[in-house]
Amino acid sequence: MEQRPSALRLAARTLRTALTRTGLIEPPPPSRKPFVYAVEVFWCDRDGAYLEGWIHAYERRVLTLRVAAGEDAYEITGFAPRPDVLPHYAEFPNSAESGFKLYLPWRAGTPVTFEVITADDRFVETIELPRSPEATRKPYCLTDGSAWQDPKPEHGAAEQAFEDFQRAVNERKLVVAEVGARVVSSQMSPLRAAFAGAERYIGMDIHAAPNVDVVGDAHYIHDLIGKEAAGAVFSLSVMEHLAQPWLFAYGVNRALQVGGLTYHLTHQSWPLHEEPNDFWRFSDEGLKVLFGPAMGFEVIAAGLSSRVRIYPDQRQPAQALMPLVSSFGGAFVLARKVRDLPDGAVAWPTDRDTSEDRAKHYPQRG
Repeated sequence: MEQRPSALRLAARTLRTALTRTGLIEPPPPSRKPFVYAVEVFWCDRDGAYLEGWIHAYERRVLTLRVAAGEDAYEITGFAPRPDVLPHYAEFPNSAESGFKLYLPWRAGTPVTFEVITADDRFVETIELPRSPEATRKPYCLTDGSAWQDPKPEHGAAEQAFEDFQRAVNERKLVVAEVGARVVSSQMSPLRAAFAGAERYIGMDIHAAPNVDVVGDAHYIHDLIGKEAAGAVFSLSVMEHLAQPWLFAYGVNRALQVGGLTYHLTHQSWPLHEEPNDFWRFSDEGLKVLFGPAMGFEVIAAGLSSRVRIYPDQRQPAQALMPLVSSFGGAFVLARKVRDLPDGAVAWPTDRDTSEDRAKHYPQRG
């Protein structure tokens, strides 16, 4: 049988409510959740999700944190020091040992639960994963069911620098040499027409093909087209395939007239391709060394392009934050030759025949 509150209890409750509204007494403290947590780092790929943060249950010591998504679960029984959390919960010393990291098999949209086990209790709560790009350092989720949409072509600093290079060649009617002029895929088209204003376009490649005027090893470009024969030299996605890029930079200096321009776009982070002749990856700082003052150039523009993210298969602690740190697919440099380099200024213990033989291993498919 339902028990009704007595008149005295109703009167007391009414009086407390009135006093609270007038501010004469403090309102009762709000009830708190049995545990508190923060997911500070989150990223996901097609296989699962990485979470990093802290969790504690106030005065209770957390013995086990069980994180579950569907039928998959990950259990944590040891927690990392988090001295930065303790000042916010100074009355609860357990908060100083509250850090956790985990990678859990997960598909986007599957609810994730935290099960917190202490010596006396067990609490379960469905958690909300971070959604704000600022909170998660711009994570990206790739799932099997996602629909691919071809993005608009990027027009950034690399593209602008190439347009400046192209405009200068056409307006100044320069002799321009393209290294790697062979069309090797259906996604490429010859660039000869883009330099219609040039005095002459020279297509170079290690293999003979349409659009190729000079066949030979790019390391010796100055011998192939002649010393100071060009007003401009460029390459697109070629330098990673050159075994000795410093010799190539030296050759470009020798092939250019003083005041001549050179532009190169290559890879900073990219899968292996065209093996076995895939040798190097470059940063913009590396390109500024190859085409900088020591090599007789002044750098006009340099930078990184095509932002990418790296998702390692081995999710070790040292690699766990890699998906949240920006990498770049490309690196570029636009430079001007300001002085000649003397004969033999740059050397490497190889001979031309050996270099050319190795260069010819670049695949001919295409």
